[in-house]
Amino acid sequence: MKTYNDLDFGVTCIDTAHIRKEMVAAYLIEDDGEACFVDTGTHLTVPRLLEVLDKKNISYHDVKHIILTHIHLDHAGGAGQLLKHLPNATIFVHKRGVRHLIDPTKLRDGVIGVYGELFFKQCLGDLLPIPEERIVTANDGDEISLGNRVLKFINTPGHAKHHVCIWDEKSRGIFSGDTLGVSYREFDTENGEFIFPPTTPIQFDPETWINTIDSLLELKPERAYLAHYCMIPFHPHIANKLKNEINNFSAIAQKLASSKNRHKEITLALLDHLLSSTKKHGVALDQNVQSKLFKGDLGICARGLEVWLDQQ
Repeated sequence: MKTYNDLDFGVTCIDTAHIRKEMVAAYLIEDDGEACFVDTGTHLTVPRLLEVLDKKNISYHDVKHIILTHIHLDHAGGAGQLLKHLPNATIFVHKRGVRHLIDPTKLRDGVIGVYGELFFKQCLGDLLPIPEERIVTANDGDEISLGNRVLKFINTPGHAKHHVCIWDEKSRGIFSGDTLGVSYREFDTENGEFIFPPTTPIQFDPETWINTIDSLLELKPERAYLAHYCMIPFHPHIANKLKNEINNFSAIAQKLASSKNRHKEITLALLDHLLSSTKKHGVALDQNVQSKLFKGDLGICARGLEVWLDQQ
């Protein structure tokens, strides 16, 4: 089974196989004999990333950068393990993420505290520390070269304070991590892509997130390389859909803020909202199938909304 898709502009979308097929992506960018990864998936993903390099006959020595959009472990948990195989690569990450890469103890303990040690071992595998000298802070506006293209870092809070997006002028695309939403290919219809916000703990901030999206639109992007999942055309229409859904998720949480079984009720309300929205979008999948596809997101989204409620 092929684990990656070659897109235009020297970009490859790699299925990290986290939780289920085609849920979380990492990206490989190639240009004029150099390569870089944008996000790594988990520790368990690393053999897949190396396999892609092997199949494409890319030398491990030619991988110049590992760029992390943010340090949530489904996107960055494999960075330490991957770096061991790439002798010339440097990791770029938001300044808030640097200390957690050097000493990942708090990241590990935080995940185990919320999801349990069994989840950590089965779904994430491990989390290796990274030598400080191999980490570079990705500041807002910084640019790095890759072959004949330039990649620009943009601070993009809202989903997380430690989130950056990468602007690629060559493709007029944004490597967006979680900032430009979740859009699974199973929900595509003649009406286009279905999209919703991953309101992951613990730094969801709806107002800031909407401002971030508006700022990114000023670049006039043509495409977004989503962590969940793959590339979609990105334009004001779909951006407005995402902003509306950020407001809808927030409203659902506020309505149920005082519920006795708040987490369960928010989770169920989010599912009801999404199923209603996919029906309007023309999705023909059985609703039980849809519920299974959404399952990996909704509990996490509900937890993030609860943290946000408690911070108000």
